[in-house]
Amino acid sequence: MIDIADRADIEALLRRFYGSALTDDVLAEPFTELRESGLESHLAVMCDFWETVLFRAGLYHGSALNVHRRLDAQHRLDAGHFARWLDLWTTTVDEMYRGPAADRAKVQAVRIATAMHRRLRGAEALELGTEFGARPVPAL
Repeated sequence: MIDIADRADIEALLRRFYGSALTDDVLAEPFTELRESGLESHLAVMCDFWETVLFRAGLYHGSALNVHRRLDAQHRLDAGHFARWLDLWTTTVDEMYRGPAADRAKVQAVRIATAMHRRLRGAEALELGTEFGARPVPAL
């Protein structure tokens, strides 16, 4: 099995991940708008985000927190949503890739989910834990 090496790998990962997430029992409601607008409208931004996270590409200049705040205003995002997102993300990464970049994708996902939950809810979520060796993210 190969590691995540470039944008094409990230896009393949995101397509498979969202293929599951958009119809998931827990995540379907928060992803309603994305499902209706279509994955293509969101994919380039998510590729920029993950390419920046994994390879320091400097392509993502938005605010993931603001996006999630708007989403949270429509569909309250609780620890269960973030835990399920992490479960699907980790499963998808493990199905497709092995190596340092794949490991970084999982560690960073834990950090991102933990920070998003903390910023939205003002509290830690034990459900998110510190899988994959991630350290708790300091409050911003």
